[in-house]
Amino acid sequence: MKNIILFLQTKMEKPIAFGWFHILCLSLMAVLIFILHKKKRYNEKQLKIILAVYGIVALILEILKQLIWTYNYDFETTKVTWDYNWYAFPFQLCTTPIFVCIICLFLKKCKIRNYLLSYISYITIIGSITTMILPDSCFTNDILVNIHTMWLHLGSFVVSVYLLMSGEVELKIKSLIRGFCIFLIFVVIALSLNVSVYNSGILNGETFNMFYISPYFTTELPVFNVVQENVCYILYLIIYILALLLGGIIVLSVAYLIKLILKKVKLDGGK
Repeated sequence: MKNIILFLQTKMEKPIAFGWFHILCLSLMAVLIFILHKKKRYNEKQLKIILAVYGIVALILEILKQLIWTYNYDFETTKVTWDYNWYAFPFQLCTTPIFVCIICLFLKKCKIRNYLLSYISYITIIGSITTMILPDSCFTNDILVNIHTMWLHLGSFVVSVYLLMSGEVELKIKSLIRGFCIFLIFVVIALSLNVSVYNSGILNGETFNMFYISPYFTTELPVFNVVQENVCYILYLIIYILALLLGGIIVLSVAYLIKLILKKVKLDGGK
């Protein structure tokens, strides 16, 4: 166990925004989207492969991250101790695509799957874009954690783009509403976790802020932290929810505009 933990905790120089590590990840994301865009035919098998690759790899990396942040090796006593970091509990906006993708692997095309995939297409893509553009706060000195962070977000973004590009999720308001409904369900779950875990007395002074909507801790999200510090909690929660809805509307508008541009370019190229 000691050797495994030490291996997983291998260090690196903390990456910076638009440094070599960040640019490498952005390049990988662009290449994956380009490859998927060149596919002329989209089918159920292809969808399941993409969901499986992203979901399973992200789940394995998440488990490994939880492991290295939970177990600590004391070089003096040679003992391994357990100390769970509650702030790293895997139920954030950007970790839910892991569970959604894996669940959808076992679902045939149906209303529930449409709602779940719409959630990835219009809601979690917002967190993916934000992190891929401004990753500084997510980078650490742990190689595994940095790989996990980048795969979690770049992979989720690629899946979101694929779902919209393939037509699996329609570029329509009703699809956005479906995704937003799933988001509201997750918000209720996150809020319930925040309240119950905080009042359970198990945190020992640690932070537990799922979806960054805890009434007990100020969010670390830029802009939102200022809002939470200056308004009452209920108003902050409403602003947070509406902001994500606005983000989804922007995603829908941009995706639809890109579709029109590509269609026009294709028509002009065929003349």
